Amino acid sequence: MATSPDKFAKRRARSSAISTVIGISLVLFMLGILTVLILNAQKLSNYVKENIQVQLFLEDGANEADVMRMKKELDAEVFTKSTEYVSKEDAAQQLSDDLGEDFLEFLGYNPLQSMIELRLNADYAQPDSILTIVQQIETHPEIAEVIYSPNLIRQINENVNKIGLFLLGFSFLLLLVAIALINNTIRLTIYSKRFTIRSMQLVGATGGFIQRPFIFTGILQGLYASFIAILLILGVLYTIRTEVPEFFELNDLIMFVKLFGLVALLGIVISGLSTLFAVRRYLRADASKIY
Repeated sequence: MATSPDKFAKRRARSSAISTVIGISLVLFMLGILTVLILNAQKLSNYVKENIQVQLFLEDGANEADVMRMKKELDAEVFTKSTEYVSKEDAAQQLSDDLGEDFLEFLGYNPLQSMIELRLNADYAQPDSILTIVQQIETHPEIAEVIYSPNLIRQINENVNKIGLFLLGFSFLLLLVAIALINNTIRLTIYSKRFTIRSMQLVGATGGFIQRPFIFTGILQGLYASFIAILLILGVLYTIRTEVPEFFELNDLIMFVKLFGLVALLGIVISGLSTLFAVRRYLRADASKIY
């Protein structure tokens, strides 16, 4: 029957292991959420760029068949995300809806022009690329004028680049903090077992024999922590999916599988290496330094 000191030691070891797993899982959870933000920041950037409109106003006398032919040619271009033809009548109806009154009754005629709304693929939503595309489009005889906002496009690209750099820098900093926190947590756990390590050395156990169970335990703790972190991330993603259904697409499943694999890998690698370095420290320490 176990004595009270034995029960206390086991309870203390169990409490230490649980606190270590919880600490590691919270750090991995933060890293996982930041990774989700980074991945979706790129999606958001592409979404914003692909919703920049280039308005192609058509000549009043343009033949509709020629206009449709030009629209099909634009649809086939690599830079095109989508095109939409808006007739004079549709444009007038939309403006009337926005104003809340029929402006045609006041003017007596429709001053608006038919147009094609062009949206570009994100890779081509750059000031230089758009300028080249506009120059190419303006050669069509059906085009009266091309309207877009180069300053807005330049500002969007600059802001997207700044946000991307900030997130990358912050994620690198958080990774360093995560490694330090996990390392310190494991070192404290190993510190509580320093006398066990010393006793094993005194009875002639080799360094590899002593390290193996500690490293195995560290890897298991990293695996358990990554599993908890993945469950927490899934809870956050489920909440977002419930509130914003359009947040995810079908192809995001592969991205999230890779994310969960990365979280598990980080948990195992960081925990295993931190345990290895912590145990080696006490294996090489003088007897006087462990007291």
